[in-house]
Formats: sequence, C-alpha cells, structure tokens
Amino acid sequence: MSAEPISPASQPERRQELLQALTTEHFTLQTARAVAVNEGNGRTALYVGALSSTLVALALVAQRSPLGEVFFVVALTVLPAVFFLGLVTFVRILQSSVEDIIYARAINRIRHYYTELDPAKAHYFLLSGRDDVRGALGNMCLRDSWTQFLFTLPSAVALINGLLGGVTVALAVTTAVGAPLPATVLAGMGSGTVILAVHVAYQVRQFTRMKTTVGALFPSPGDAQEESGAARRAPSRLTLTGTRLEGATGGGLRPAELAQLMSRGA
Repeated sequence: MSAEPISPASQPERRQELLQALTTEHFTLQTARAVAVNEGNGRTALYVGALSSTLVALALVAQRSPLGEVFFVVALTVLPAVFFLGLVTFVRILQSSVEDIIYARAINRIRHYYTELDPAKAHYFLLSGRDDVRGALGNMCLRDSWTQFLFTLPSAVALINGLLGGVTVALAVTTAVGAPLPATVLAGMGSGTVILAVHVAYQVRQFTRMKTTVGALFPSPGDAQEESGAARRAPSRLTLTGTRLEGATGGGLRPAELAQLMSRGA
C-alpha cells in the first residue's frame, strides 16, 4: 500500500504553526531568564556566606592570637581560597547576566512579530519589540550606558573581590617583609584597585562582545544607522536560529534588508 501524498500546508496554517512555535519559544525564554537570575543570586549568596563565615572565623582566631603568627597563617591560608571562589563566582554570574540580556532580546524579537500580526493594534503592547540591547534594557526602564555596569550583580562581586584581594596582599606583604603600616596600606589599595579594574574591563569586554556577535533585526531608532554602518564595515555576524545569514556574494545582509525580505515572504 502506497502512502498518500501529504498536501502542502496553506498560508494561514503555516502562520498558525509559526505563531504556536513562537509562543512556545517565548515561554521557554521566560523560564530560561528566571533560571539564569536564580543561579546568579544563589552563587552570590554562597560566596557572600563563605566570606562572612571566614571573617567570623578570623575574628575568633584573633581573640586567641591577636595579630600573631597563628592569625597570619590562618588568614593567608583561607583568604586566597575564598578569593578564588569570588573569581569563579564573578565569571559565572557575568555569564548569567549576558545570557539574561540575550534572552530578553530574543523575547523582544518575538514580541515584534506579535505586533506585526495586526499593526493597528500594536499600541496595546506596552513593552517594546526592539531586539537590541537598548530595547531590552528600555523595557526594564534602564539606559544602555557605561554607568549601568555599576548597578549590576557582577560589579558588586567585583568590588568585594577587589577588597578581599587587597587585604590578602596587604597581609602577605606584612608577613613577608614586615613593611610599615603606610607601605602595607598602599600595597593593599594598589592591588585592590588593579583587581577591580581587571574585573570591570572583563565585564565591559563580555557585554561588548555580546553586542557585536548577536545582531539585531529590529534595532532601536537611534541604533539603526549604527547597525547599518557596522554591517558595511565588517563581515556580518547577524544570527537567526543559530545560523549565519550571508548573501550570494558572501557579504552579510543588513538588518533593514533582512526585515524587508521577511516582510515580503510573509
């Protein structure tokens, strides 16, 4: 018995299937955002809890050996381990923050499709459908500026790591060479500042990399010209469903051109 040929789906059926797939993806992205935020909070709580326990233990040791040899041995043994925990915590919660922004941008891209179903009713959507970083942050009443880095969870952990690293270096200098107090303070402040600067530079680099590697199909009005100019200057990295979109000549499609092609195909 031969199988009956499957008739191609009609245009309304394909639209309905796409809408169902996007609705499922929207729910999945919301769940992924919640998981990323909860993981970041959990790792930060673990790190701060470990640091607090360490400080309490050092206080108890200091009561038995006030700034004696035992205190320095315990401090220089425990503090580097806690500092390493802070480093890995910073890296992981920074990854979670980047993931959260990418998920928010993906949700905005799906929301933009919702607004295209009936443009006359698009004003009922309070949040924006712009899938760039500015649009994602704008939906959270935030601005895409360098000052926003100061209010993130990775920046808070970076500050704690800088303080912890500076204190550890100061204790090491005191134990190794017996430096006077001013020199010890300067060594701790200098090392802590360097550690904090390295953390901030790494954070800025990761967010900048995310902006350049994950292109926007529907950028904010102020970013549309910047996206177009960047696409002309460098090979396109615009990604959609995990694939690279390239033209027949090998050059990448600009966001405006891709949006036109998608509207024609719809």
